[in-house]
Amino acid sequence: MSNTAIRDKYYKRNLWSFSAGGFGRDFMYNLFNGQIYSFILLTKNLTDAEAAIVGLVIMVARIWDAINDPLMGGIIENTRTRWGKFKPWILIGAITNSILVTLMFSVPLKGMSYVIFFAVAYIFLDITYTMNDIGYWSMLPALSSNSNNRNTLSSLANIFAGVGGAIVGFITPVLAIGPGAIGGSAVIAFPVVAIIASVLFIGCQTMTCLLVKEDPLPPVEKINGKAPNPLKQMFKVLKGNDQLLWIALIMMIFNVGNSLFAGLSNWFVYLRFGYKGLLASLFGIISGVASAIIVAYPLIAKKLERKTIIKLCMTLTAVGYALILVMGMFTDIIYLIAACGFLHSIGQTLFYQVLTISIANTVEYNEWKTGSREESIIFSVRPFMAKLGSALQMGVVFIVLGTLGITTITEAISQQEDWAMQGIITESEKLANISDIIAGAPENAKTGLLLCMTIIPIVLVTVSGIIYLAKYKITESKYADICNEIAIRKAEANENAEEITEASSETLVSAEE
Repeated sequence: MSNTAIRDKYYKRNLWSFSAGGFGRDFMYNLFNGQIYSFILLTKNLTDAEAAIVGLVIMVARIWDAINDPLMGGIIENTRTRWGKFKPWILIGAITNSILVTLMFSVPLKGMSYVIFFAVAYIFLDITYTMNDIGYWSMLPALSSNSNNRNTLSSLANIFAGVGGAIVGFITPVLAIGPGAIGGSAVIAFPVVAIIASVLFIGCQTMTCLLVKEDPLPPVEKINGKAPNPLKQMFKVLKGNDQLLWIALIMMIFNVGNSLFAGLSNWFVYLRFGYKGLLASLFGIISGVASAIIVAYPLIAKKLERKTIIKLCMTLTAVGYALILVMGMFTDIIYLIAACGFLHSIGQTLFYQVLTISIANTVEYNEWKTGSREESIIFSVRPFMAKLGSALQMGVVFIVLGTLGITTITEAISQQEDWAMQGIITESEKLANISDIIAGAPENAKTGLLLCMTIIPIVLVTVSGIIYLAKYKITESKYADICNEIAIRKAEANENAEEITEASSETLVSAEE
């Protein structure tokens, strides 16, 4: 059975079992990536200097993680097991990453002792998540080369991932921060959420590994009897695929702008409206609810070309953030401010979906140019740029929080959380003390947060859109031409192979006669 026939036969099963696996992945990823800095600032009694070290560690570790992604892609590309090349790394990464995340949210260390532990553990955490992340997303282009099927598969995978990320983003502040925190303190609550995330991560990824049907694997191409060096293979692919290079740059810039609002908005809510995790969660959900538009992406893609969608996304994103800024300046109605995020949520969601499809299409572009698909190496670029962008975003968040004096406020809050955990003060006393701490926050800190979480994303998303429109050339029609030419080449190759086989058979018969 050909690879295309296998993909068609198992398409529906793969569609749901692959996509559903993303729920637990992004539940875990958003817990760690979105909440770890808040957890540390609010529970570990860090001084400004120690908070700065943590921010620097996260930046450096994410840059290393970004560099490590293509290496992992090369390793996966050369993996051959009875379970395929993706699944072993998916499962090993999920299990080891879950153990490390649970430890990082649970160890009772404080201050510099925790900073040292964090620095060491974070490096291993990045390595284990990379195993899973590259293995999972590299599987996507191997499941379908049909444009419509790939749109649907990518959309559904991002839907499950988005739901998982949104749920953990909502419940974590509710369960850990402010009134109703589990155990009366964030120190107790965060580890509980980490355990829940670990169970979901391992469970969802196990389901994907058990149910997804992969194509049969061709043998590893060898050079002088040896498998190619992953580093050399990576640079070879990047050098020969100009469209992959442009989409990588675009995704890095976009990811910084896309994630900055989430990185700063919780602090804006706490300083402006009080230390209430529920309010922060509602603000995020209301602002991001329109991301459900991703369900309609396959229909939108049938009506509009990707470059038209990008233009629409740039406009919606800019208008949405501008409305948040204006409303944040002139009203104290938190739900009205959050509702203005409806537009930027639509814009950024569709933009990211276009980028996901655009990276997937560079696989066939690579095959068209070089004769080799290199899915794992190419799809390692997506998390590579996501993590490099995350490192840059972390740097911006750290600079903003430090410059505005917010880390000094969090140090005082952390002390209250610690006393509540130890029973030195009651939960109600903790909340009253924290309210007094927040009431003393300067107005310029609140205004500065609002400006940074709106103006910077407008600029970065606009820049990434302009580059996409100017430099990305794999349009819908171009992609169809590429796939048709690849199919013709394969058909011609098969015909030549059959002719060679027939000629060999005739020669053998003549020799026997």
